[in-house]
Amino acid sequence: MPEVQCYNKSCGVKYDPELNSDGACQHHPGNPVFHDALKGWSCCKKRTTDFSDFLKIPGCTNGKHSNAKPKAELKPEVKTVKTNNVLPKETIVTPPPKPITNDVIERPSVNEPLTCLPVKTTASYDKGKAAKIDAEKEDGEIKVGTKCRNGGCDEVYANAPCDEHECTHHPGKPVFHDGMKYWSCCQRKTSDFTAFLSQEGCSKGKHLWRQEKEEKTVCRIDWHQTGPNVILSIFAKYANAETSKCEINQVYLKAHINYEGNKQYDLRMNLHGVVDPKLSKVTISGTKIEVTLRKRDAMHWKTIGEIEEDETEEIEKEEKKEKEREPEKKDESSDSDLSGIDDMIFD
Repeated sequence: MPEVQCYNKSCGVKYDPELNSDGACQHHPGNPVFHDALKGWSCCKKRTTDFSDFLKIPGCTNGKHSNAKPKAELKPEVKTVKTNNVLPKETIVTPPPKPITNDVIERPSVNEPLTCLPVKTTASYDKGKAAKIDAEKEDGEIKVGTKCRNGGCDEVYANAPCDEHECTHHPGKPVFHDGMKYWSCCQRKTSDFTAFLSQEGCSKGKHLWRQEKEEKTVCRIDWHQTGPNVILSIFAKYANAETSKCEINQVYLKAHINYEGNKQYDLRMNLHGVVDPKLSKVTISGTKIEVTLRKRDAMHWKTIGEIEEDETEEIEKEEKKEKEREPEKKDESSDSDLSGIDDMIFD
């Protein structure tokens, strides 16, 4: 009878079926085990790291040879369920986010209408104002013999009821043009200077015994900022809350300050950022004026803005003119006929 192949594990010999007795086949009834680089059989404890040695491990069980091929290992059945690829009716598909774009917000125009900010005074301002009024009363005595400063009036102060009489004068300015002399308010022209001085006034009002000259100055300014506001400080003592004002639009500031008698300070500034005029205000104390500007956008200002320099140039020009007039004033101080004429127009 021909020999057949034995399929027992680790045997693999051919045998004669008629001579297949118990104990003829030495094999492993278990399964191979590979774990942590060790190789062996589940039916015995012998282990090795070398695969060739693993194949040479002798069987641990004796029995008959078998020509039955080992059955293939059963794999778990995987079932697939077909589903319809249909979205639910109420499913909301969110669109992808739009890309971020750096939109440039247009800056408002400096030519927008200006808003006059409300003015509030502090307790220190009210106290200082009362003391200043008392001091002005003490220093405001008019000397007897002082001539009325209105043009065309020759009355002198006598500390008498007549000082309150009506003043007939020229409210305009003297004009000298092409040899003719006249007042800008009434246009009665003459070539004779004496006749010009004797012209009767064309308007009536109160005598002007004291003429306080307005003086343009430059004040020190400073600024700081909080989260929502920018605060501009103008340092000027005893500012007049009635005649001082601050006007702004969203990007421009214009301030006119009267302080310490007849001193004046004008400030014009292009603001660094954009402000809300409706939420801005002015506070006047005894030593300074604070302009609180409400920011439109929550951002940090690197600077408060750019000051227009025209007011500084005007002051310098006035100072230069004043120095040039000083010699002329000394020569004219003895001419009583020209007293009361402060401004002349030479055309």
